[in-house]
Amino acid sequence: MRWGLEGAGEALRSPIPWVALTATLALSAVGWIGLERSRSDDARSQFDRRTATAEAAIRSRMLSYEQVLRAGAARIASAPAVSRREYRDFVSHLGLEERFPGIQSIGFSERVKASQRDAHVKRMRAEGFPDYEIRPTGERDEMFPTVFNEPFLSRNARFIGFDAYSEPTRRAAMDRARENADAAITGKLVLIGDAYRGTQPQQPGFVMYIAVFDKDVRTLGPAERDAALRGFVFSPFRVHELMRGILDEGVLQVLDMQVYDGPSMSPENELIDTRTAWRVTAADSVPTFSRQVSFPMPGRLWTIRFISRPEFDAALQHTRPWGVLGAGILASVVLFFLTVALVAAWNRAHHLSMRDPLTGLYNRRYLEETMGRELPRARRLGESVGVIVIDIDHFKRLNDTFGHDAGDFVLERTGELLRAATRNSDIACRFGGEEFAVILPGATLLVARNRAEAIRAALESLKIEFEGTPLGPLTVSAGVASMPPHGQDWAYTLQQADRALYTAKQAGRNRVVAAVSD
Repeated sequence: MRWGLEGAGEALRSPIPWVALTATLALSAVGWIGLERSRSDDARSQFDRRTATAEAAIRSRMLSYEQVLRAGAARIASAPAVSRREYRDFVSHLGLEERFPGIQSIGFSERVKASQRDAHVKRMRAEGFPDYEIRPTGERDEMFPTVFNEPFLSRNARFIGFDAYSEPTRRAAMDRARENADAAITGKLVLIGDAYRGTQPQQPGFVMYIAVFDKDVRTLGPAERDAALRGFVFSPFRVHELMRGILDEGVLQVLDMQVYDGPSMSPENELIDTRTAWRVTAADSVPTFSRQVSFPMPGRLWTIRFISRPEFDAALQHTRPWGVLGAGILASVVLFFLTVALVAAWNRAHHLSMRDPLTGLYNRRYLEETMGRELPRARRLGESVGVIVIDIDHFKRLNDTFGHDAGDFVLERTGELLRAATRNSDIACRFGGEEFAVILPGATLLVARNRAEAIRAALESLKIEFEGTPLGPLTVSAGVASMPPHGQDWAYTLQQADRALYTAKQAGRNRVVAAVSD
């Protein structure tokens, strides 16, 4: 073939350059799709981490509020009578505004039976409420009017005298708190006082209740428990204000959330949609990521739907690796004339495919190809081939406790130690997950077992900290086997090592077990 100007037309009619061009363009497209998928997966991981952070923040904050109410219940139950000043001092010393943002007030609803109503009203009027009445009016067998509600601000003062038990939604929560002697929250409601908010829109709320008993109810039957009931300590929450205080700006930059009271995500059950609660989001915005969780609350179940913010989605769109795709196309044009570079690129890709990207160790594919060359050599020399299969103990628990980033860090450190503990002729591989293998050419079963024990001890003595948090002692279980000289069945040897590993786990982990021939 002549490659002068006069021969260009003939060259272009050849299928070889067009096959090369097609192949390289395809590889560029596949690489771009892979990068795009990886970028999307990274964004999804970030979104999932933020949702987990938001879940944990809500759970932690609500648990703190519950503990505050339990303290209030204990204060009421600790004395036959608590004066208004004593209760005010108690709430003041809690420092709600500084330490527990989101709590509007801590109140106490006193149990008043029908026969005690007149005496109760007379007492409250004598305490400085000359117009005091139990609201709403009407005859009821028992009432639970609010007698304390601190801090005693104008909005909280409107609760005084209100019988929460007269309202079905509140009554249901109070009954659950009484029956279970535990915290309970109401369903969605509009709180007392929101009718006086003027031009401000009403926002959904709920109330948390803790029953106050004169005795230790754990030893009492239902009838005795009911007789010992003094009332309920409660705290009202406005959901918009509550969530604004819980969610930090880092979370809110990535996601919005919709919270529903109950399993149904219907408009009448919606407690908050952060897209419209305190900021404006385009109505036609369709989130890229979403995640729905069932969120247990005291005595109720919330449904939370997390959705990605438009700004987060836009950033994901704007950072698409178009430059990478353009570079791939340019490279394809060059490789159209330099097909030999395609072979070099393939060799580099092949090399990368033999390595585990996280630990830098070889992978199973490399092991399978290498053993095809190693086994004939061992048979010629009459050598054994030892194999150690290693599994990190309780790795799932570590992931669940410290997060997947910490788990990846442990895998990286394990890979570093295995590289340091092996000879040039050894082959250290990551099989996948938390499982590793070390191939020892020329090693007998005893030698392989001793090497495995040394690796186990080295890993156990390794002190690992992730972002300043100790991850505890790292232990591994190991199974050891050896294929004898002139052995033929490498798969059976691996199977023996796997069985030994299983035996090590069953025996309590953090140990090395050598295979016993059948």
